[in-house]
Amino acid sequence: MKFRLGMVIALALLMTSCGGSAGSPRDGVHSHGGADAFNASLVAGDIIADVTVEPAKVGDVIIHMEFAPPGGKLQQVDSVTGSLTPTDPELAVLNLVFEKSGANHFHYDVSVPSPGEWQLEFDAVLADGTTAQYITMVEFEG
Repeated sequence: MKFRLGMVIALALLMTSCGGSAGSPRDGVHSHGGADAFNASLVAGDIIADVTVEPAKVGDVIIHMEFAPPGGKLQQVDSVTGSLTPTDPELAVLNLVFEKSGANHFHYDVSVPSPGEWQLEFDAVLADGTTAQYITMVEFEG
């Protein structure tokens, strides 16, 4: 009985520390970049994506992401594609094709034309062909 209770508590703590839901941001879990960077740890299935948008301002920015699949660095993410979609319907969607810059580490340079809230959506394709989808909102300052 004590073992089962311990397992339930351990699973609850694990779910809480990993976000608990697919694609949910975990503010403060991942913190890289300067003071004007956006950081989030997102979870899809059992794959964590640490995302940094630096700077989170209008103009040239770089989007970094590093993935932590359950198999660790041995389980590779092959490719990442996505989009930045503005909440303003007058602005165009920006398509993103990320470059691999290390084991499970990707980046993309993009120019954000307007301040406001943008939806960052991306798909990570693992070596076995499975896909993990992530979505988060990013606020870009003027």
